[in-house]
Amino acid sequence: MSVTVQEALKLPSMRNAYVAAGNGGLDGDLFGVTVFDYPGTPALLEKCLSTPSHNPGRQMILTSFSGIEDDEALQCECLRRLHQNGEAALVLYYVGAVVKKIFPALRQLADSLDFPLIVMPEGRMDLRYGDMISELGSVLLSDKVRYSGSMVTEIISQVSKLPQDRRTVDSVLSLLSGRLHVSLILTDSKLNELGFSPWPSHNTSLADLITEENVSHHVKRRKSFSPVPGSYIWYAQIHDRGIEPMRLFLIEEGSVLNDVSVDMAKETVQLAVELWSNSHSAVLTSELVKAILNDEPIRMRRLSEDLHIDIKSIHTTWLIRRTDGAEGFSDAMVDAVRKTMKALDSEIILEPYRTALGDADDLILFFRNPLDARLLDECGQKIISSLRALGCNDVYLTMLDYKFTTSDVRKAFTIWNENEATAREIFPYQKVFHESEIELARQCNGIIRLGEASIASATGCLDALGERHGSEEFLRTLAVYFLDAGMNMQTTSDILNVHKNTVKYRINMVCDVLGHGVDNPVTSAMLTTALAIRRLLDKTE
Repeated sequence: MSVTVQEALKLPSMRNAYVAAGNGGLDGDLFGVTVFDYPGTPALLEKCLSTPSHNPGRQMILTSFSGIEDDEALQCECLRRLHQNGEAALVLYYVGAVVKKIFPALRQLADSLDFPLIVMPEGRMDLRYGDMISELGSVLLSDKVRYSGSMVTEIISQVSKLPQDRRTVDSVLSLLSGRLHVSLILTDSKLNELGFSPWPSHNTSLADLITEENVSHHVKRRKSFSPVPGSYIWYAQIHDRGIEPMRLFLIEEGSVLNDVSVDMAKETVQLAVELWSNSHSAVLTSELVKAILNDEPIRMRRLSEDLHIDIKSIHTTWLIRRTDGAEGFSDAMVDAVRKTMKALDSEIILEPYRTALGDADDLILFFRNPLDARLLDECGQKIISSLRALGCNDVYLTMLDYKFTTSDVRKAFTIWNENEATAREIFPYQKVFHESEIELARQCNGIIRLGEASIASATGCLDALGERHGSEEFLRTLAVYFLDAGMNMQTTSDILNVHKNTVKYRINMVCDVLGHGVDNPVTSAMLTTALAIRRLLDKTE
């Protein structure tokens, strides 16, 4: 059993509050309550909105939108990101005082997402976050105590209601950690970390202290955890289909576990492993690819052992996407890519993979050893040509840089998946992309989402050009020079179909206006971002 958003609305601290939008989400479960007020810079706000990879969410978010009270676009972005992060509802305080009105776009977005937007009594400055936190916290704690006997089924049930990509062992560890107020670390038999949820959440250094000398080696036997004075560590075994048992450690500070709570934690994690980390059919390479992209260490461990693949040896990742609306890559296309790749002295894992968005089929290539950088672009262009010859008209390849961990691969894949289409708009002449261009697209998207003030700040370096006669020619030449021609004047003249001297003249005019050369690294980075944003906005208009 659990507390829902609808039930929280009945609390005295929420008397006279009303649901402004998002009624469809009122039956959602609540796991906690927290405050979100961050009147910082757009960059800090973006960082604050970033979600830990395995955070299960489902918090009641309390805010007054202080600092962005007049910014409709940024308020909508906050609500969208909170929903994306898996939170349960947004409670808006001080409407009429801090926030003068609720923007229609905010209501529409909450309704479209079924994300409850709850408004506290308007015009009241005597309301306090602490009342809600104290009261709702007590209700949630009482609910935990009352149903502690069914903790296993309750936590599994809660995780089952999360979005598909959050139904993981890590989410289970996070909920268990919050319930028991202990840190949980899941490792393989050699103490390689498979999952970690600290308590409190900032206690992230604990995992680095797990050594054979410091851990308990006896199931359910409490041992002093010497690296942290006054703390204790417990140990339980987690079994996984014939592979050496995994090791679950529970570290308590200031609380007292017992055999019963350790047994319940073990049973919960064991069930999670069986539900969300097992392969129920023959082990396929495609399952390993998906496990890497979803950052599922337990599944990666099992599949890599069965396939005799050392995950740590994966060095480079390539992503190939077709955008012509066809069903995906045919066997002939996959074979053509394999044939082209034989020119590179590198073993690869190659499988078609449908993204979580379900709107594209991609080929994912993981290389097991470093590649000769001189061959990369040439090989990429050959792949594009061979696929187009087989009827794949719109196809693009992205090369991701070396990643230290599979978590880094997952993060890079997510960023690519969200920003690859934008990169194509910024660089319409390109078929092969590098990670730097995807990162530029991500930065531009972030700046545009934050609204007019952020856009004006990022594109201000171009304002002086707008005062000159022929400014559109100068701006177009500058955009082609930086975004399409690799800062090569001859290539720029070819694309614009003008003489090279004309390009030189226009670039020199730009330098005169700016007061310095455009080839300065800092200046070129600033101009590239500004021109990319302008191109995106011009295309939208």
